[in-house]
Amino acid sequence: MKAVQVVGPQRLRLVEVPTPVPGPGQVLVRMEALSICGTDMRRYRHPQPAYPLEPGVPCHECAGTIVESRAEGWNEGQRVIFLPALNLNGGAEYVVGNPSMLVPIPPEGDIGEWLMCQPWGTVLFSLERVGPVLGKRVVVVGQGAIGLLFTMTLLRMGAGRVIVVDPLEERLALARRQGAHLALNPHGQDAVRMASEATDGQGADLVVEASGEPGGIDLALQMARVYGTVVLFGVPEEDRVALNYFEALRKQLTLVATVSATCEDPARPIRLAVALRRQGWADPAWVITHRFPLDEAPRAYDLYARRAEGVVKAVLRV
Repeated sequence: MKAVQVVGPQRLRLVEVPTPVPGPGQVLVRMEALSICGTDMRRYRHPQPAYPLEPGVPCHECAGTIVESRAEGWNEGQRVIFLPALNLNGGAEYVVGNPSMLVPIPPEGDIGEWLMCQPWGTVLFSLERVGPVLGKRVVVVGQGAIGLLFTMTLLRMGAGRVIVVDPLEERLALARRQGAHLALNPHGQDAVRMASEATDGQGADLVVEASGEPGGIDLALQMARVYGTVVLFGVPEEDRVALNYFEALRKQLTLVATVSATCEDPARPIRLAVALRRQGWADPAWVITHRFPLDEAPRAYDLYARRAEGVVKAVLRV
């Protein structure tokens, strides 16, 4: 079977590897859709201790159909979102998983679109930890796929004012279409001052850092009000980043770090996302901007890493 493999910084290839065999209590899933996530860049773009990386890494957003089941309650032909958790090795034609790694999805509809419930579920988990946002003034720093899903969800949850920040105008335009009240480009505007003015000089009640950039973290701390809350969601490529400790201390901020993959049940927020999409509460599939066959995975990852051609979310068809 084919699998993606990172062989050097920003160098990815397709390799042939043996098809895995499920053991007792496991299932074999034939992948049909993979999507590229910002956290993939830690292993794709940032230098690693040794190359090549394990086949299938760094993909962790994937969905397909069970083709062999040795797990009670999971049937062949059932479509699922597969959650490789922190192994991040889902980038292959076939994967073996345990029931705890599976989220059922409906038999109808584009499977790549259902896959968007995986990143959306991580957003729902994050906002669950924050609590009610009704009427609050919110800033979302970064408008990649995750930031845009935060923007969409916060608006539907009743946030009083949603301000978004991103250096790419095409992403700000997408946020405006979702209903963002103010879209700021920190490269051409005094984003901190404008956000302050938009919140009556007080700052935001809640700031979501969804860029993973050191500059984004600084912006988040600056834009929060005294006693405000800052959600640390974006994943930097470096293991350590500078934090303006005294800004957080001066404002007595609440810092909330959220990673759903390490929660008590990583599949739970994804199941919630699937249920909400089925109900029609919201649809995260609009963040897909590009689709590629698996054979074009090297090009897809390159475009994503360079943020070229307006890419926000790229789905690979397996």
